Amino acid sequence: MSVRCVDTDDDTPLQRAIPMTHEILPADERLLAEVEAWLDAEEVAYKAAFEAWKANDYEGDAPVRGFRCNWDSAKRAWREGHSKIHVFVVGDQAVGFLDGTDILEIRPGFRGNGYGRLLADFMVKSAGDEGRSVVKIEIAPASAEPFWECMGFTLMDDRPSSGGGTFAFKVLPRTFNLGDGERVPYMISFFTQRERYKDEPKAFAQFDGIGEQLRDGRIQLQERAFCFNPEDDQHVDYFVKIELDGRLVHFDKAKYEESTSFGVERDPGYDFYIERINPKHASV
Repeated sequence: MSVRCVDTDDDTPLQRAIPMTHEILPADERLLAEVEAWLDAEEVAYKAAFEAWKANDYEGDAPVRGFRCNWDSAKRAWREGHSKIHVFVVGDQAVGFLDGTDILEIRPGFRGNGYGRLLADFMVKSAGDEGRSVVKIEIAPASAEPFWECMGFTLMDDRPSSGGGTFAFKVLPRTFNLGDGERVPYMISFFTQRERYKDEPKAFAQFDGIGEQLRDGRIQLQERAFCFNPEDDQHVDYFVKIELDGRLVHFDKAKYEESTSFGVERDPGYDFYIERINPKHASV
């Protein structure tokens, strides 16, 4: 899933102190109306700045547009229950908003105070609480790229993006404490369809370690093994290879029911993952 995200704080995340009188609240109609009012004002200012830039033969940097153009669709999805919007409130003023992992914006005049960092932290934590393996965003404008790099995101300049921004991602590791059960070495690898049928296929992601055999026969991994290839848009057929104690037990498309029976699941970000292997029989 590819998404669009913006932050236009003037400073890097560690340069400004953050006032204590702030809240991040689930949106309601009152808060949405307040956000819409300053988005409207921002859009009016943008259009005036664009006309002035145009009249000056496009010299200098182009004015940066806010997200009023996306607001109606975001609001409609929220009202229909298809998305979550949170509003950043300072005192009694709505000064920013977050639409899932799609849009993040701070109100003009309140930028440079670290509010974007708080909303970004909230976004990442919420994604982890949902069970996602990776947070994926598109960054626009380009001036926001250093901010997101400071927030721990990896930018992929060469990857095409659907929204015109720069694709970026942040892995959300999940590790597990093992008990006293028998130890079993494992290796889980993920492949593109093209690599799967080569004589010596190369995995784009690989996880190996020592798991614990549970009482029900499943193997608990040390960490979540997840299928994520930052070089494509995930709209391809991936293959998963499962090895236990050096023995191949499964090698097939991750989306197949047989893979599910071996422990392959899909997280809310639509990435395949495994946390426990169910080695019931071989399927190669």
